[in-house]
Amino acid sequence: MGDGQQNMDDLEMLTALYDFEATLAKTISFSEGEFFFLQQTNTKQRNWWHVVNRKGHVGFVPSNYVATVKVEPEFFLAFVNASIKSLNECNAMTTQKQELLSKLNEKKKQLQVLVKPPSKKQPAPQPPVNLDENTPPNGVSPCFDLRPVVSQQHIAEELQSCSSPSKSVNSAVTKDADEDKKTASIKTTSNQLSSDTDNQDDNSQDSSESIKPNAIYEIVQAVRKETQLSHEMSKVAVETVLISLREFLPGGAARSIIDALLREANSNITCPKNAIDAAPDALRMMTALNVLSKAANDAQQRGWALHDDAHDIQTQLLELISVMSNADVNISQHVLSSHRYIYVTTLVQYYQMETRWPLRQLLLQAFGVMCGLERTALATLALSALPAEIARDMRDNPHAVSRLSHSALLLSMVLSMGDKLPITHFEQLGVEFAQFLLYFIESPPDTDMDEQIPDLFLTLVLAYNLQFENLYENLLLNALESIDNAKTFCEKVLLLLNREEDPVHIFDHEPAPTHSVLKVMIDIFSRRKTAGHFYTNDLKVAIGIIVRQLADLCPGDIVSTSIKTETHK
Repeated sequence: MGDGQQNMDDLEMLTALYDFEATLAKTISFSEGEFFFLQQTNTKQRNWWHVVNRKGHVGFVPSNYVATVKVEPEFFLAFVNASIKSLNECNAMTTQKQELLSKLNEKKKQLQVLVKPPSKKQPAPQPPVNLDENTPPNGVSPCFDLRPVVSQQHIAEELQSCSSPSKSVNSAVTKDADEDKKTASIKTTSNQLSSDTDNQDDNSQDSSESIKPNAIYEIVQAVRKETQLSHEMSKVAVETVLISLREFLPGGAARSIIDALLREANSNITCPKNAIDAAPDALRMMTALNVLSKAANDAQQRGWALHDDAHDIQTQLLELISVMSNADVNISQHVLSSHRYIYVTTLVQYYQMETRWPLRQLLLQAFGVMCGLERTALATLALSALPAEIARDMRDNPHAVSRLSHSALLLSMVLSMGDKLPITHFEQLGVEFAQFLLYFIESPPDTDMDEQIPDLFLTLVLAYNLQFENLYENLLLNALESIDNAKTFCEKVLLLLNREEDPVHIFDHEPAPTHSVLKVMIDIFSRRKTAGHFYTNDLKVAIGIIVRQLADLCPGDIVSTSIKTETHK
């Protein structure tokens, strides 16, 4: 009895009831219906759960956005295998990832015991059905229930240690109980794949082997074309339909085909390399890029406009942003990298020539999507004229809040990985630019009604500081030495240190850059004059934070070692 209860507990997972967009450090975004492995149950913050998703990403999710469900051991095992595979494909293996791999492998062993091995015996013939008044004519009982066991977590505590003054997770809207149960019931079924194919005959296996290669990808693309869903959501839709069909199909060839498609769906569904250039999304993306390249090379763009082409260019930019945001990532990466990223550099040239802000704003959005898609595309933007052009535009428009916000966000993305800028860029991104950023952190423009400029500029300052490894050549420190007041800047840095947040950690590209908040603290205290911006009470607070964080970290942790090394200097 006890072992049975333990086995049932071992098969519990979390499923997402709603979509969630992560806005805080250490939280992860997810879509409705996504599944998670609960990594830690004894957390002090009971309204947040520490989980692992199918891609091996670790983070916190709000408990009122998820529900506990019991799944088949085969599905749980496939989930764990996918997470292990994703972690093994990472180039950099940190201590945390090694510990996670160890946990997942241990869970895998537990699940393998629960999974029923396929029987090699021939199925016994079914006995004749004795029809009576309680049995329907087809011999099948109509009483079945496909609903999963779902228990919604009700948590009342506030997550004070991870909240932000300008960003809050209190936007989580609680739906009524009936809707919760309905959503959880549908989504639990959508991802479960049992392996009860013991009674399939040789004809069923032949049918599954005859499935056209890449069939599941073509089905996903057909759904995307007809529904305008993103590639990821189209995958979810196809898997949901296949799971539903499987529940109602009898054994045999049809069910064998569904099982084969589901196995393919559980793998990485992506466009075959030999078909990328002809894929509809690739053609749409290249069409938009070619039109924009023509606009960049058009002599009219370098002189005066003979006709108003803003609408046409705006349409192509919106099309480009839409495709890059929703298409198969491999397709977008392939198109961007073609001809040594010529499309990326051409769009930067166009940005330099374009003077109309609505079009410049769309270009910044397109560059932002590129940064998230492709590590090399981000590095290409860092080496281009874009950072210097953005810095010049920001200083030329110091009271245009929308313009400053978009520009600061994109420049933070470009600098977030610490790629070294060409030395010529520091004509625009030198000490005066750093002073400009620090000034507006302390005294934001009057037009900044939502007070967003200080936080955006702080992130940019932290990303900017990643450029300087030599303390004696650090332009940010030179700028701090030249100003009398940095009170707001110091307070915000201490707040980030206390929360263990790094706003510059925007992307998951590898290798991960230096922790920007730790670096700026270490850099500031390397000079007596810059350290003087912190009051005595601030120093006591900083020491208390560091001691607490060191005590919470495991021995040998990379962050712990880094802090100790720098503290002894």
